[in-house]
Amino acid sequence: MAVLVITGSTKGIGRAFAEEFLKRGHNVAICSRNAEDVAKATEQLDEISHGAVIGQVCDTTDKAQVQALWDAATKAFGRVDYWINNAGTAIGRHLVHELPEDSVRLMLNSNMLGTTFGSQVAIAGFRKQGNGSLYNVLGGSFQGKQLTPGMGVYSSTKSAINRLTTYIESENKDMPEIIVGSISPGVLITENFFAEQKHLDQAEWEANKPILNILCDYVETAVPWLTDEVLKNKKTGKRIAWLTGGEIAKRFMKAKLLGQKRDLFSRYEL
Repeated sequence: MAVLVITGSTKGIGRAFAEEFLKRGHNVAICSRNAEDVAKATEQLDEISHGAVIGQVCDTTDKAQVQALWDAATKAFGRVDYWINNAGTAIGRHLVHELPEDSVRLMLNSNMLGTTFGSQVAIAGFRKQGNGSLYNVLGGSFQGKQLTPGMGVYSSTKSAINRLTTYIESENKDMPEIIVGSISPGVLITENFFAEQKHLDQAEWEANKPILNILCDYVETAVPWLTDEVLKNKKTGKRIAWLTGGEIAKRFMKAKLLGQKRDLFSRYEL
């Protein structure tokens, strides 16, 4: 039975990870900046779990609160085996020079500061206890030559997190009991995903939908597989990726050449 800390885990992908690890009998510490969200999610997760769950209010841009999250997990469960830096913010729809200042600060703080502080606390804790696995969650469009319109600042923060993860891997390469890796969940349909789409008018949404139907997946489709890959991985430096370049090419080929269509959004109303 493993012990996991997952940041940003009362909703979306982080919440799905918490559910999957709990279903497999592991113990999980979840967190959010919002106390009400933490209380509600902890209660709901406790009802479906085969392990134990605790909730902690934590703003990951405050290192003292991140350390308090580690301390709460170790107090409850005795140790931390996995730390997943999932908390982050994605805001699109703007050219870089047009992105509002508050949105710039929010993404830089949430994505970069939160992941950096989480990594610092986790690695320091793992070194003290002698083992542990750190995974940083990378978003879409963080690498390669293909640019996603309107996502310049967000993609840049994820590129920086990818580089940060590489440094942490290198700094801990002589400690075989500490595993450092990353998770690329692909483009998953979450509450935040729809919050972004609601800023589009109907014509823009209809124009975007064909490519989104190719690239997107439901959270419940991808996260169980990602969870199993995290648990079985014993190799540092591994990027656990749901939507690889090869898979993207295959999907476009099926859509264009074979006429295979996906309709992921019929269950939702925007």
